[in-house]
This record gives sequence, structure tokens and C-alpha cells, in this order.
Amino acid sequence: MRQEENMGEFDEFPIAYSIDNAILMHRDAHFGGSFPIMIDYYKKEGHGVNKEFDIERIEELALLEQTSGDDLAPIMLTGAEAEKISDSKKLYKELRELCESNNPKSLVPRLIAELILSENEEIPKAMNAVVAEKTAIVPALIDLIRSEEFHDPLFPGYGEAPALAAQCLGMIGDKRAIIALFEAIGVEDFFHEGVIFDALKALGEPAKAFLLKVLHAQPITTDNEQAALALLSFKDDPEVASTCLKMLQQIDLNKYTPLATYLVLICEGLTSPNEKQALRDLAEKESTPKCLRLDINAITKAM
Repeated sequence: MRQEENMGEFDEFPIAYSIDNAILMHRDAHFGGSFPIMIDYYKKEGHGVNKEFDIERIEELALLEQTSGDDLAPIMLTGAEAEKISDSKKLYKELRELCESNNPKSLVPRLIAELILSENEEIPKAMNAVVAEKTAIVPALIDLIRSEEFHDPLFPGYGEAPALAAQCLGMIGDKRAIIALFEAIGVEDFFHEGVIFDALKALGEPAKAFLLKVLHAQPITTDNEQAALALLSFKDDPEVASTCLKMLQQIDLNKYTPLATYLVLICEGLTSPNEKQALRDLAEKESTPKCLRLDINAITKAM
């Protein structure tokens, strides 16, 4: 009811509840409820800038709040939204306390906390410190990738921390990270998917073997598609390209067109003249979907 009672005085500033609530939550969680601090951060294009927020709209809300003399958050945010902000602030407090800890037993948690809280210029140093711990810090990095909270832009790290963890795991090169990295493929809010693929590529043969095993698993599911997607990073490997060609020759291309599309793209790495011809032959079959024929022709012309 409070929203409706207070909106009349703001008629000259149209309110778009969904995006505006998100902006207010972002402000309160990360910038202490201060629009000036938030606006300055966005103008400097800080690490946690949300690409869905227009700085013009943030400035409009700041003016609206200044004009009214009332904090917009209590007026507009629901109880559940306010509770989420509180959870974020609590986690910020815990992480900052870890960063200030000098207890040697807290070294790994402290390095993870510093990685999460690092801003643009601090990221390389934080990552180097994490990677220096090598295998000892791998379980904590895996936990960070799997944490739902740290995929959420409202929580410390702005939703970027799992991507930083993935990069660190690729640099460390521990095969224990393979499954966690694979599980992160296709996560809706993990918008740095390329980082996952790069990390898997950096893990080399163990990652390749795992992905090929998942690729051939039966029955075919989205896991097969995600494995093929990740194997695009290995397309220059003749073994991977040959394996994908054989799979193209075996599966129902009309039934599994998305999977087949990734397999075709990987075939760009074929080196054998016989295999290249086999791929061309596939494009000549009437049963091959038109979209795949176009992809195959584009690839074979470039070979």
C-alpha cells in the first residue's frame, strides 16, 4: 500500500518497478544506499557495473529521491527484496573480516575473500595470490564456482567471482576442477562462458578425455551438447575433429540438430583429405538438414 500512497508525488518521474527496484537493490547492497557513490562508480566503469542499468536512469532516480526528500528503497522495495539486501550486506561484512584476518589458518579463506572483493585494478594481484597456492586452494575455488550466491550480481563480487575462480582453476591446472567447470556451462547467470571453455582447454588432456566421454554418453541429452560446445576449444586437435565427424555420421541429424551444429563447427579442424571429403559428402545427402548443409559448405570452402 505504501508504494501506491507515495507514488502520486512522483508523477513527473515514471517508475518502471522491475528495473528500478533492481537498481535500488544494487545501490543498497553495493554502495551503502548512496546514489552519488553509485553514479561515480558507473561513470568510472567499475568492475561491478551492471550492463542492464542505464546511468541516465540511475541519475533520474537520484533526482527523484532528492526532489522528494525520501529514500526510495523503503517505498518501493518488498520485504523479500529488503531481506536479500540484508543478506548481501552480512556477507560483505564476513568477507571484509576475513580480509583483515592475520591467522595463518585463514589464509585460503582470506585469499578467496580478497578475490571476490577485488576491483578492476586489484584483480590481477588477487588472482596471482590465489594461483600461488596451487592445489591447496582448488577445493575453495570449486566451492566458489558452485555457490549460488556468488553468481548473483546483488552479492559481493557482482556475480563475477565464479568467472575469476574459473580463470584461476585453468591457471592452476588441477583436473579436480573439470567437473565443476563443466557443470557451470549453460548456467543462466554465468555470462562468462568463454572463461569456462578457456579453463577447460588449459587443463588439457584430462579435460579433453572427459568431454569426449560425455559427448558419446547415451541417451543423448543437453550434456552431450554442452560437451560439444566445450570441445570447440579443442577443434584444432585432429583427434577431436575426427571423433566429431564420426559422430555426425552416426546420429540422426534431424533429431539432434543443435548437437550436430557444434559437431560440424569442430570439424573445421579436420586434416585428413578423406575426412574432409566425408564431410562434403554429408552436405550432399538429402536427409541432412539445410542449416547443417550451409554450415558444412561454409567450413569446407575454407579448408
